[in-house]
Amino acid sequence: MIDIHSHILYGIDDGSTDIEESIEIIKRLKQIGFHKIIATPHYIDNTEYVTGNKKKKEILNKLKKGLKISQIEIDLYLGNEIYLSEDILGKITAKKISTMNDSNYLLIELPLSEKVGHALDMLTNIQCKGYHIILAHPERYRIFQENPDKLNEYIESGILLQGNIASLDGRYGQKAKKLCKKLLKKRNYFAMASDVHRSQSKFFDNFEKLKKKIIKLTDENYFRQIFVENPEKILNNENI
Repeated sequence: MIDIHSHILYGIDDGSTDIEESIEIIKRLKQIGFHKIIATPHYIDNTEYVTGNKKKKEILNKLKKGLKISQIEIDLYLGNEIYLSEDILGKITAKKISTMNDSNYLLIELPLSEKVGHALDMLTNIQCKGYHIILAHPERYRIFQENPDKLNEYIESGILLQGNIASLDGRYGQKAKKLCKKLLKKRNYFAMASDVHRSQSKFFDNFEKLKKKIIKLTDENYFRQIFVENPEKILNNENI
């Protein structure tokens, strides 16, 4: 399996705090079946979460060396979870924001509770420049919880959806759980991911149960699509 959304780069956002915790998170991800991980630290304008690509790559390389010393074989890639803003394209050019493994795929986050009036227009403008948009955890946004049909506009515009596995377990509340189940049943997710932040997350112990839930709601072929085949397309920069 391939995890396309994780906060394993230590010390630069609200994820892992040090290299030891990062290695423990990765070790636990491997134990439950992940063999490739994209590190996607937050990039949020006007906050402390604005680490540029050079620093992110330095941390990623140190982490790879630490994994080698610990004899943990797993492939790591760089990306970002980008909070929607006006100048995303400019920040890519300035090497402040990383696409997913240097591909044309971008993982973008919306405000959880607030409505962004021109969000779809902003995302469509980015698409027009040749990028594929992956919308992080849509089941967590209040705008879609209150009006799930609103997501159809995004899907019809070619925006891809990435769900959080733990949403299915109520980690983000019952509304997120309900919408997650609905999107799974409709096979609307392009990928599912951990969005893991901590080594002691309950996600690891609950994964097998959640995996069975996903397969029960869909089937094994769809499970493979959202955990292996589609994430591989992102890494390989394949068109959908």
